[in-house]
Amino acid sequence: MAIDVRESTIEEIEGRLGEMVTPLNKIAYLESALRESGFSFEIKRFIWEELVLLYEERGMYEKAGRAMASKAGVEVSRNEKVESYLKAAELFAKGGRVDEADDMFVRAGRDGDVEDKVKIKLARKNIFMVNAQELEKQGKKVSASKFYEKLIKMNLAEEEKQEIKEKLVEIFRATGRFRDAELLEGL
Repeated sequence: MAIDVRESTIEEIEGRLGEMVTPLNKIAYLESALRESGFSFEIKRFIWEELVLLYEERGMYEKAGRAMASKAGVEVSRNEKVESYLKAAELFAKGGRVDEADDMFVRAGRDGDVEDKVKIKLARKNIFMVNAQELEKQGKKVSASKFYEKLIKMNLAEEEKQEIKEKLVEIFRATGRFRDAELLEGL
């Protein structure tokens, strides 16, 4: 559904969004606005940010992650770019897209400096751990195992690795992956 976009400033776009009642209409309008050429980077960043909020509000985490990654591509400063990639990674992780989340962390690391890399590593560990534990509470052990598998490959403290290893062995056994559990116990 293409919507005619005549607005050319952030204020006009905000006004048009204010007239719309449903979030789906707002999403359709903003997606149509992105297809229009001639917008400045500032306006595109605003549109991507609004889309992220609408997608996240509706539980569309994968689309929100893609929108945030696109916003990161048009960010001006290095810090904003890194923050956008981290937010995209968090959204992809919420949506269960482990590889896409990992890719966002790699992009953030590529664009960040030495201080940022430490922050990125910590954020990666925390986001993956929180999502794995949340999925485990919901009984989604196979999905949780994907996060734990990424965590066990990270350079973590020995006690953290051991804790993750124990959880992963438990999940492997519960899901019938006995060979993987035995291999992991042998490490």
